[in-house]
Amino acid sequence: MKTFCELQPPGRSRNNTHNPMAARMQSVGGILKSVSIWVVKTYRDGGAIGWFAVLGLFSTWVVWMSVLKGLAVMLSSLQEQFDASTWLVGWVIAIVDASMEFSAIFASPLREKFGVRAVVIVSGVLVGGSLIASSFASSLYQIAILLTIFCGPAVGVSSVVTKEVISRAFTGSYTLAFGAGGIGGSLVFFTTVPLTQFFLDVYGWRGTMLLLGAILAHLGVCGVLMKEPATTRSTYEYQTVALVQETAVTGEGEEAASNSRCRSCRNSVSSFISETLKISLLSSLPFWLIVFMMNIWMMMYSAWFIYFVPYVTVSKEFTQTDVSAFLAGFGFARILSHGTLGVLVKQFPVIGNIGWLGIGLIMLSMYYLIDPWLMSFWPILVATFIYGFMLSIPMIQFDIVIIELFGVDQLGHALGLNGLIAGVSRILSLYFPGLIYDCLGSYTLAFTLMGGVHCLTVVALLALVWLLQRRRPSRL
Repeated sequence: MKTFCELQPPGRSRNNTHNPMAARMQSVGGILKSVSIWVVKTYRDGGAIGWFAVLGLFSTWVVWMSVLKGLAVMLSSLQEQFDASTWLVGWVIAIVDASMEFSAIFASPLREKFGVRAVVIVSGVLVGGSLIASSFASSLYQIAILLTIFCGPAVGVSSVVTKEVISRAFTGSYTLAFGAGGIGGSLVFFTTVPLTQFFLDVYGWRGTMLLLGAILAHLGVCGVLMKEPATTRSTYEYQTVALVQETAVTGEGEEAASNSRCRSCRNSVSSFISETLKISLLSSLPFWLIVFMMNIWMMMYSAWFIYFVPYVTVSKEFTQTDVSAFLAGFGFARILSHGTLGVLVKQFPVIGNIGWLGIGLIMLSMYYLIDPWLMSFWPILVATFIYGFMLSIPMIQFDIVIIELFGVDQLGHALGLNGLIAGVSRILSLYFPGLIYDCLGSYTLAFTLMGGVHCLTVVALLALVWLLQRRRPSRL
């Protein structure tokens, strides 16, 4: 009688048990096949239009972070050049940042009127031109005006229109697409920040402005590659109001016709504003809770972004080399978060988009509260790394939650209305850390207050979850 092994087909047992290299190669081939299938599937989800839009968002984040961080690196030089206070220079940076938010309200109407390609190309020209013109400025106010009127709005509009194209081109890989685009803002800490410092040491602040303007004008090149998706989810038509015909030429007929024309004109203007800006969102309580969270989160990050370098060098007495290590860890963590968040959200769907948003907001609040007590190198480096990783979660998830609650077609309008409110908030608040330093000579109190304020985002998120649970039977 033949044994079981003798009954097996020739070579099968030998391949599986006596040839581990072949088994390993087969395993690697299976992994590569799975990865290639995933890559093809992900690419087809957005297509060439979607991934060019991701490239545009990537470039927009590079420009946004490069302008703000470049100005932050030049803060001391600008302060000495124009004999200005710390809070004043910080406020100018905050105003430029606010102009990027203000302009978001016009992004969707401009895209619908001129198309995404024209909007992004013109934005790239304005960014480069305004920075180059700022290099010839003779006062801090001239720099503020040039960057606030031209550079800020160009960046803000580009950010919203690229996100709109992504939301329309993709059907399921939103987290991955927004995360890939956000990597641009993370790479700034490895590229633009040290490059800006190098330019500043060699060419001064004027040469730095000139060179940054030439580099960041590449946003216009990305605009050439972009176009609208072949099909859009919906288009909004303006309401038409019928005019009342004049039936009489004298007496009450003329007065009635005149009043009717006035009412029609008011109704037309009201309808135009309502349909163009989608101000109906302002009547939604969940929208206001999201706006509150986004504003607090972004204000605290902007304050950290502007004042972190002087805070660590002055209040904690670290060297520029140490600060570079902190920022490198922060940037690497953001890249890691942007690259892995899509996979994490897919692997743990039970948490949900709002759950991931809550994790990010809670961890950021803890960082702001703990950071003033960290005084040695390694704890600060680890804390900054965690801060960078957690910061990217709200940066992506806020857009996903807006799409989830209000739909793809409302994303641009929701970001625009939020930007209008965020711009006012930045102007009225972001000079406080610099003012506290001018008065007390320390940033510690300012960063401690930032932690307390950021905790309000967690309270607002709990209120949003409670409200959504109550409205679960009905559609938002």
